[in-house]
Amino acid sequence: MILVDTSVWADFFRGKEPAAARVDELLEADEVALAGPIVTELLRGVRSPKARADLEAALAGCHVLADPAGLWRDAGLLGAAAGKKGHTVKTLDLLIATYAIAHDVALLTSDSDFVKLRDAGFALRLASAVV
Repeated sequence: MILVDTSVWADFFRGKEPAAARVDELLEADEVALAGPIVTELLRGVRSPKARADLEAALAGCHVLADPAGLWRDAGLLGAAAGKKGHTVKTLDLLIATYAIAHDVALLTSDSDFVKLRDAGFALRLASAVV
């Protein structure tokens, strides 16, 4: 199972490679995980009823990860620890990283915030091919 980040979904819907092919593979293999903050970011960017229908159809077959028990606290502590290492990370990205860490799933992303977290030594696994 791989948690697909908003940045990769955006590339998927634009047909941008290699993200589009990778998400297609994961969808076909029933290996796509979703987290609440990603759904929020995706729906926020929808511009038309057709785009919303396409999005909801794509997401319907995905596995939705449960909210980790300590989600809010853990995301805050992750952000504080990242800040001590000189990294400022957006709040929604901290939440997404917390889902990935808590569920021990790799994150497929093209967002540099997650690379910062991984490179700072946090237990965030990033999937290859897009980062």
